Amino acid sequence: MEQPSLMTTHGGPETRRAKRNLISVPSCLRVTWLCVTLALAHGQAFAQKPGEVETDPIRCWWKSDRSAIRVGERFHVTLTCGVVEMPTVKVVPTLTQIDPGALQVPPFEVVGGNRRPDILTDSRRYLQYEYYVRLIGEGFFGQDVNIPALSITYHVQSAAGQGSEGRDRTYVLPPMPVRVLSLVPRDAADIRDSATGSFADIDARRFRANVAYAGAGILFAFAALLVIVAIVRVFGRVRQRTPAATRVVPAGVVLGACVRALRGVKAQVVREGWTPALARQALAALRLAGAVALDRRVAQGAITEGMIERDGQIAVRHGWLWRRRTMLSASTTPASIAKVIGRSKSRDREALERLASSLATFGGVAYGREPELDRATLDAALDAGVAAIRRQRMTRILRPAVVFRKEQWASS
Repeated sequence: MEQPSLMTTHGGPETRRAKRNLISVPSCLRVTWLCVTLALAHGQAFAQKPGEVETDPIRCWWKSDRSAIRVGERFHVTLTCGVVEMPTVKVVPTLTQIDPGALQVPPFEVVGGNRRPDILTDSRRYLQYEYYVRLIGEGFFGQDVNIPALSITYHVQSAAGQGSEGRDRTYVLPPMPVRVLSLVPRDAADIRDSATGSFADIDARRFRANVAYAGAGILFAFAALLVIVAIVRVFGRVRQRTPAATRVVPAGVVLGACVRALRGVKAQVVREGWTPALARQALAALRLAGAVALDRRVAQGAITEGMIERDGQIAVRHGWLWRRRTMLSASTTPASIAKVIGRSKSRDREALERLASSLATFGGVAYGREPELDRATLDAALDAGVAAIRRQRMTRILRPAVVFRKEQWASS
């Protein structure tokens, strides 16, 4: 009788294979359950809060106005950066690194540049710099030359913790390739650069030219006027002059001189009071004004060197191109004015009456045996005389058609 084989009944290959299958199934279930548990825990730990969006703190990019350049040619490169800026968190970059005056991008040379105004959105602030760049060198023809990678330092400011600042971090902007062509295009007819001016440039230059032309015309006109004045002065000294006494002083100039003389008398009266000499000065001015009002002869003579003003005379300066000084005097009396008052118009009669009254007052004080210097009376007579002369002067200005005969103003 054969005994059963031990390998078959107790430890054969089939038995061991079955045992391994029974052990491997629960083990796989346990590993799977552990992985699922860890994944759920990781998702709960890193889950975003409501309203939050994951974003980069800073993002920059290059932009060029052309993809291929020539050696020595200027072109524009624009750097734009968007940084996070919200009420709760703010990213602050170090702008001195990208300033046009400090930026270095070898082998390119930054010639100049400027910064554009920032644009602020709900979550970001956008910064933009424009650079004027060129490439100088002989070994770059027909190659791709990279504008090198740019490192920008920044830190994060958080509103929590009283505006605490994080540590400095670095953002690296990738390089930008630029194709370098030959120095001159193959199909170029010559080596000269073409004009780059636009219609706006033409208008601006035309405007500047017109302004310069107008300014030059004005300056030349002034120069011509000065030359004419100089020629007139030179020929005026050389030619035979007419005696100054025959050059009549206009009536308006005489009346203006009378008003100025009476104002000077009034200023001295305020400082020193009335004196017989001041009364005679006022009388001389009133006599001249009376002669002009009556269209009578006024004695005049040129003032020579060393000549002084005497009682009854008034010095007058007149002339357009060159100023001359003339001594004037008249012998008008209140009686001569009274003869004309009856024949004059009503609007001139009041001025003549005031003038005659002032002449009588100052004549009595200037040449009386015992003159009484009543200040109130003399002040009133002076004011009345000034008012009458101003009235005569205004009347002659408003009546330019009235022409006085030249012989009436000839020297006596």
